[in-house]
This record gives sequence, C-alpha cells and structure tokens, in this order.
Amino acid sequence: MTISAQTVDSLGIINFSDAVLELQNSELLKNGTLAISVKSTKDGKNVFSSNAALSLPPASTLKLVTTATAMSVFGGDYRFKTFLEYQGIIQGDTLFGNIYVRGNGDPTLGSDRFKGTLLYTDLLTRWAQLVAKTGIKVVKGKILTDASYFDPRTVPDSWIFADLGSYYGAGVSALNFNDNQYKIKLKPAAEIGYPVTLLGTDPSLPFLTFQNHVLTGERGSGDRTVLYSNPISNHVFLTGTIPQGMSTYTVKGAVPDPPGSVGFLLKEALRYSQIPVLESAMPDSLLALVGRKTLDEYTSPPLREISLQTNLWSVNLYADTFLKHLGKRLSGNSEFDAAALAMTNFWSLKNADMSGFFIKDGSGLSPSGSVTVHNLSDILRIASRQPNFDDFYKTIAVLGQGGTVRNLGKGTKAVGNIRAKSGSIEGTRAFAGYVTNKAGELMSFAIIAHKYQPGSQRMISDELVRLMVLMTDL
Repeated sequence: MTISAQTVDSLGIINFSDAVLELQNSELLKNGTLAISVKSTKDGKNVFSSNAALSLPPASTLKLVTTATAMSVFGGDYRFKTFLEYQGIIQGDTLFGNIYVRGNGDPTLGSDRFKGTLLYTDLLTRWAQLVAKTGIKVVKGKILTDASYFDPRTVPDSWIFADLGSYYGAGVSALNFNDNQYKIKLKPAAEIGYPVTLLGTDPSLPFLTFQNHVLTGERGSGDRTVLYSNPISNHVFLTGTIPQGMSTYTVKGAVPDPPGSVGFLLKEALRYSQIPVLESAMPDSLLALVGRKTLDEYTSPPLREISLQTNLWSVNLYADTFLKHLGKRLSGNSEFDAAALAMTNFWSLKNADMSGFFIKDGSGLSPSGSVTVHNLSDILRIASRQPNFDDFYKTIAVLGQGGTVRNLGKGTKAVGNIRAKSGSIEGTRAFAGYVTNKAGELMSFAIIAHKYQPGSQRMISDELVRLMVLMTDL
C-alpha cells in the first residue's frame, strides 16, 4: 500500500487507509484481493494505492475505458447510419431485383432506450411505406441484409456459454436491431415444480426452436431462468424457474442472427403492406448493370446519448459495438482481439501505463479479461484532459442518484460528489469513476474486490461504498 507523501498527515487518508486494511483483512476477503487506486486529475500524482499493479477482472467498469475512447476518437456528436436500398429494375409495379438493409454498426437501431427514435416496429413500417412510395407492389427478388462493415464474428471466444443466450450476452453485428434481443412469454403453472407454458416470442421469430425445461418456482422468487443458445444455431434451450402466481412472465433472450431477423421481419412487414416478396433469384449479370439506390438513411442518436445509456445501465451490446468501431477506425480491423489491441495502443500513445491491461472485449463480460486499478485510474485521469471530457463525465452516473448506482450511498456525503460505474462478474465487484473531495479537487479512482466470499455480494458492495464515501475526505 502506498500513500502520497503530501497527504500522509491527513486525517482523511489515515481513516481511509485503516478502512482499506480492515476490509482486506476481513473474512469477506480472506481468500481474495482488494485493489484500489486514487489519482489527482490535476497533477497526476498518486493519492492512494493498494495492490494497484495486480491484473484483475474489471467487469463492467471496463465500459468507462471503451466509452472514453469512443468519445475521444469519434466525438459526442457522432451518429451512426443505416441504409434501406434496392438494386434492380422497376417495371410497372414490379421490382426485378433485391431490397437491402445495410448496417454500419448502429447499436441502437430500433431500440426503445431513446426518446425521439423509432421503435423496431415503427422502423419496419417506415421501410415498408418507403418501398410502397416508389410504386413497388411486387418484389421479384429477395430481402437481403448487408452487415459486411464488421467482421462476421459477433462474440468473443472468451464469453461463457451460459451468457450467450441471455439478452446481456447478445452478439455484435454491423446490423444490430432492437438491441439484438427478443422477449419470451411464459406462463407459470398453478403448482410449484410443474412445467411452465411457452406462449410465444416478441417479435415473432418462427425460425427459432425452443426446448423448454423451465419450472414454476415460489412466489417472489424472481427470474432464475438460463437460456442456452449461440450465434450459429437457431435452437434455444431454456431451464431454471419463474415465480408462481403471475398470468404471464417475460424473460429476454439474445437473437442469434440479428441481420437474419431484420430480413425476416422486413419481409413480413412488406407482406402486411400487401407487397409480396417472391424470392426470385436475380442473375448477377442483371444486377451488375445497376447500382444500389437509397430509399432511406436512418440516423442514430448522438454518441454522447448512446454512451450515457451504456454507462448508466451497463449495456454490453453498445460497449462492444463501440469497440468494433474503434478497431475499424484505428486499425482497419473490427475483430475483437485486434480492436482490443487498438484501444490499448490508443491510451499507450497518450502515456497511460497499460502494463497489465489484457482485455478481451469492450464490455467486461469476459471473465478472462483483466486490468489493473492503476490502468483504470490512469486512463480516467488522462481522459479528464481530453477536449470532450465534459460530455464523457456526464455519461457516468452519480452515486445515490442514477443508473446502476442509484441506490448506493444514499444519505452520505458521497451523493453528488462521486460519479461511478459499477461492475459485477462472478466473484468480482468493482467501481471506477471520479470523486470530488472536500477541497473541490477532482480525483480518478478504481476499486476491485476479487474472490470475495461466495454469497456475500451485498456485503462486499456495502463495504466498497463505505470506502467511496471516505474518499471524499482525501
């Protein structure tokens, strides 16, 4: 443990140091590690550190690095675009050719998280109406999707199988849609232990097949389902329990093939608008005669708003899409490993100490990714000097007031003085962000508690919040 010489006589630093030692030596962490780094953003000096060079899982605190990088590279005003196109010849009311949806990596397309944007159902209606507006009443061709802007691998190899089927484990495509998720409607049985009934999905995706082994649990037991699927299969295996006493219960899954679902849903929307798609194969020689023509250019919310949702609510899909965009922009390669290296090099060139920074994704979902708290606090310190820092700073939730930390530290002096991103993965609880101390100085910080006692997440979280409260006196 090291303490800045300038502050060693401070009562605040002594109290904080004592609290850190107490937690590190407690039963909660008798088999684990507590790592902390606090830095001054003004002069970069170390204020406090303990186990700061150990490489540990960052969990979702990694999203701060990803969003800070995206904001630095693209800027808060940046918007993603998606295109509706057709290629072929229109004769009378018939298109002899194909309709395309081409994605450039908008993570928010059709999402319900943003005001003023179209829900996926409204977007499909808009596209069908734009096709009809051209006078097309029959498509003698296909509905095709173009996700070639990114590489085809949608998930890192390091994600665990139990996460891939759930909404938070949705893969990243250049054509994302409706947060790459769907809802499964289930009906619990009248008695505990009996099978539940699968009522259907929203949206309707008949190409998915389900093997349902979910049982009815006790009232108030919550969602204990696990969805097993993967990006190269349309089969979903459901297990676990949902609570008794509800007419319907909804769980969310990850769409295995987002571009494929877009193509299917647009074809259905056209059929509903009485524009049949006859699935005719168009000769390449015919299509080569004409280029694609744009029917619609749909624009995402600005990057600052997407980053806000990413950090407030810990949206893995958005963070990992940012990482692929960064890889594409910085190195010309959107593959996860290449993009992770590109982001690492970005901060190395800004003189951040990246020793021990071994990430596998942009969201922190990978349990094998690791960083040091020194990495996190140093990157956040450097980010505070970037031209777009104010935009980035506002994307981080205020402790006790918003996002995933809205219920933490209420009634303490940390409220209003700490902006923090939380992170949680099996055996790890983490926080990172910025603290304003009693002298009005802004400091960057990171805390990771790794391998705490099983079943004590609530207790370790409370202890880490206690440390964050004490940080305001440093």
